[in-house]
Amino acid sequence: MISLFSKSCLMVLESLSFTNTLYAFDFDGTLAKIVHIPSEACMTSKTEGLLKELSSLAPVAIVTGRSIQDLKKRLSFQPQYLVGNHGLERPENDSSSLFEAKRICTVWIESLKKITFESGIEIEDKTYSIAIHYRRSRNKTRAKNQIRLAIASLAPPPRIIAGKSVYNLLSSNSPHKGAAILDLMQKSRTNHAFYIGDDDTDEDVFGLPYNAGQLMTVRVGQKKSSRAKYFIRRQSDINRLLKDIIRFHRHCLKHTSREVHSE
Repeated sequence: MISLFSKSCLMVLESLSFTNTLYAFDFDGTLAKIVHIPSEACMTSKTEGLLKELSSLAPVAIVTGRSIQDLKKRLSFQPQYLVGNHGLERPENDSSSLFEAKRICTVWIESLKKITFESGIEIEDKTYSIAIHYRRSRNKTRAKNQIRLAIASLAPPPRIIAGKSVYNLLSSNSPHKGAAILDLMQKSRTNHAFYIGDDDTDEDVFGLPYNAGQLMTVRVGQKKSSRAKYFIRRQSDINRLLKDIIRFHRHCLKHTSREVHSE
């Protein structure tokens, strides 16, 4: 992985401003800090202001494991695209797939209600997927073992995406974030995309088989096993990143404007 803020990498980032590029962001751990209680996660006013400014310059998407309904509560404006439930909720999605995912999650919830989990394990029903959090558990090893046993008892078997102190459960045929990014690129008529995330749930985007230059993938935090090409060291660097992207786009607009006037 290469530091995104190195001079050569910033030149690659700048080049995206001269073409049609989709800028996509994960929410928790990327636009917003990871917090002890997931329901309290939010962007800072500075981050949200910068994201809003960027959305006036280029297509912007937030791609999250949260439901779209939940995400909207955390935004004072709406960017061009919102994708929820790890890619299942997205623009113009097939309603039949949502209905089937909801039906399966209802069955799983009923099964999980019959299990007595230890303190600190919380089940979040996101309508079309389920998240089992254990961040507040005092014994995380024991909590993980109990959750894994519970998941193994579910029928039909879920697709599991492990995250930071959470297990995400989706129906086996649910699309992932990578599929959502490809879909958004088509809808936004962009030839290039930038995506940044912080977790294993983002590896479906990081691992897309795109040629160099078409998709720029960035991870929050360096991790050798990640398939992301670039990284920023910490979530607090997100404002610096947004400022750089905005600056590059403003410069591109001035450059284009001068060319038009010179003609």
